[in-house]
Amino acid sequence: MAQVDAAVGSFAGREGVRPWVATVTRVQRPTRVRWHRLVASLRDSYWLVPAIYVVLALALAFGLARWDDSDPIDLGSSFSASSASAALSALGSGMLAFTGFVTSIVLMVIQFGTSEFSPRLLRWFRRDNTLKFALSTFIATFLFALVATAQVGRGADAVVPTRLLVAALVLTLLSIAMFLVLIDRTANQLRVANVAQRLDIAARKVFDSVYPASATEAAAAAETARSISDRPPAQTVGNDGVGAVFVTLDRPGLARIAKNHDAVIELVHAVGDHVPAGGALARVYGDHAVPERRIRQALVLGDERTIDDDPAFAIRMIVDIAIKALSPAVNDPTTAVQCLHRIEDLLRYAASKHLSIGVVVDDEGMTRLVYPTPTWDDLVELALTEIRAFGAGQYQIARRLHALLDGLIADVPERRRPALVAQQALLEDEVTSAFPESQRAAALVPDPQGLGMPRRSTPD
Repeated sequence: MAQVDAAVGSFAGREGVRPWVATVTRVQRPTRVRWHRLVASLRDSYWLVPAIYVVLALALAFGLARWDDSDPIDLGSSFSASSASAALSALGSGMLAFTGFVTSIVLMVIQFGTSEFSPRLLRWFRRDNTLKFALSTFIATFLFALVATAQVGRGADAVVPTRLLVAALVLTLLSIAMFLVLIDRTANQLRVANVAQRLDIAARKVFDSVYPASATEAAAAAETARSISDRPPAQTVGNDGVGAVFVTLDRPGLARIAKNHDAVIELVHAVGDHVPAGGALARVYGDHAVPERRIRQALVLGDERTIDDDPAFAIRMIVDIAIKALSPAVNDPTTAVQCLHRIEDLLRYAASKHLSIGVVVDDEGMTRLVYPTPTWDDLVELALTEIRAFGAGQYQIARRLHALLDGLIADVPERRRPALVAQQALLEDEVTSAFPESQRAAALVPDPQGLGMPRRSTPD
């Protein structure tokens, strides 16, 4: 226990680390990182769903063709095998051209949307399954029509493939429906309000998973960290590959590794950090060496940040949208105001969490894993600094920021207010520099709409 306490103390006493209220997680059922990699790969791929649809389409075409041969339905002279073949052939050729057209249009719209908002949103848009299922439906309809055309008139008797025609009609109607859904979904994704709201919802889930500790556990962990002394690490695990972004980690798995070797593992980088080639990934404290391969396997590195385990990345994307709207080339402060609505929501949600260094303890209450997480000051600075710097000279932004800070200062716990008060002072300095004295008072009026319904101290 003394070894573990000393190890955590080395992290808490390190220069540059602020006093903290810890995030504590108890070891739970392991979440294997290899499964995370597999799920992420399948979720982001564009081949799995179409492959499933292709198999189903081929099975349906061959199965219905055999059924029509063995038990044909007599429709009289309404249809003939040649007319059925012509209809299926036309459907196949039309669906092939239609699929290429829709794909090119949708990709162009997505590219336009990401250039308008932020390149960080491209991966976010790619995760929408609507495009995958729509294209898979189009491809399945094309292959079904192609195979069905080849199956018509195989035997000596020209059997009318009634069931194949009905299935082709159903698939055609389904393709039309999926096309309309795709157009509606794609158009909706280009709305700033929709994008910001979805990021808000996703970020809340991440906050809940990254900051799960109760106040009692957090206070106990903080007391433990304050009562222990500094100690150098016994082992340092480095990044043996190319430089990459720290995407996520298997907290229970790392804690279990540390417990099996009677050690404490300290992660050097926070989720979202870039880990250079050869840079330190983790430090191990204890008397027993821990297999470096197992530690590396519990950490996921990628080419860019994701929102999965990164509580600050959703705020980063919303801020990117806002500052792009505030650029002189775009000059759209109303979009930035919409982003500030969601930023205020996220800051209010984060204010109730126990933010700062993350700690995972085992079943006996011993600290096994320590990892950095964004503090309240970090989140406030990320959310407001760039928008204030680029938008303080805009009436809408200055007034909306003033209303945001006033509301948060009035509602959040006392320990959260100093960072907000500091941002308020910086805002007043920026407004003073940006506006002449005669216009300064109007720019500092709190207004939740930017310019719409100001909150004045005295009524008209």
